[in-house]
Amino acid sequence: MKPLMRLLTVSAAVAATTQLMADHGPGTSGGGASTQSGETLRPGKFSIDLRTDYTEFENLSATQIEAKAARAGGFDLLDRSFLSTVGVSYGVVEDFQVGLTLGYYHAVNAREAEFDGVDTEILTFDPDGLTDLWLTGKYRFYRGPIGSLAVFGGAKFPTGKFDVKNSAGERVEPSATAGSGSYDGMGGAAYSRFLTSRITLDASGQYTFRTEADDFRLGDRIDAGLALAYRFTEDIQKFPQFGIFGEANLRHLFKSEEDGEDDPNTGGSALFLTPGVRAGFNRNISFTVSAPLPVWQDLNGTQLKTSYKVNGALTFTF
Repeated sequence: MKPLMRLLTVSAAVAATTQLMADHGPGTSGGGASTQSGETLRPGKFSIDLRTDYTEFENLSATQIEAKAARAGGFDLLDRSFLSTVGVSYGVVEDFQVGLTLGYYHAVNAREAEFDGVDTEILTFDPDGLTDLWLTGKYRFYRGPIGSLAVFGGAKFPTGKFDVKNSAGERVEPSATAGSGSYDGMGGAAYSRFLTSRITLDASGQYTFRTEADDFRLGDRIDAGLALAYRFTEDIQKFPQFGIFGEANLRHLFKSEEDGEDDPNTGGSALFLTPGVRAGFNRNISFTVSAPLPVWQDLNGTQLKTSYKVNGALTFTF
């Protein structure tokens, strides 16, 4: 079978979790841009997060594409992608909130390179469309002198576009489309605390488990993140206020399966280091921009690597 390339991107922010967590499809985005927070919304409060994730992939020459296709039999590739998401969260009661996330995925120059034993054929396809819907919940079970601890979980529903065919009329594998066609789940834990009056620490870990759809199963995923943020404004009640943050995010994808067999050209691990800036304009509006940089990528088989990412998010709380 054709190998799939892997985009090991960062996941969504505070109340939302990752979208599809596919490889070069929508991946997904506390104190950092991706690390979950141990805090929850106050009862009756809403938060709306408008986020865009831009991903640039490694640039391969025609010779490199042919060599990779000949080695693996074929592989998927694209130049860059955009994932725009809307996340809505609501504080139900003290220490408990719920949320939902939905997005739109756009890929630039998505194509497949297939090797028939003699020549390499380039087949194009259009994966653009709505992503799958995530419903999530977070419960903070401890808040005290050492910080806040919370558990969270969610379920994904196959609302996204996944029935895509290439220019030869063949179906494109779900890892390259906006939706996966499967019902999936996620669970994890998060921790947050003030180290000083201006410095905060966030840490989280989560596991995303996938189910099978149409004889194809994307590999499960493990995410771990650690973020430190510094606020320049001394008075937390004073606006506007500005801050910077840095975070480290580790991703591990297990191999995908087709017809019950592992694909050797899927899965792997990656480490991203992310610098970012956050501006709070008032109590209700804030803006965050960050740039996750892949400092280590250990991918199985023949896959396309991520060059860099840029994320921006506008958050409304009321």
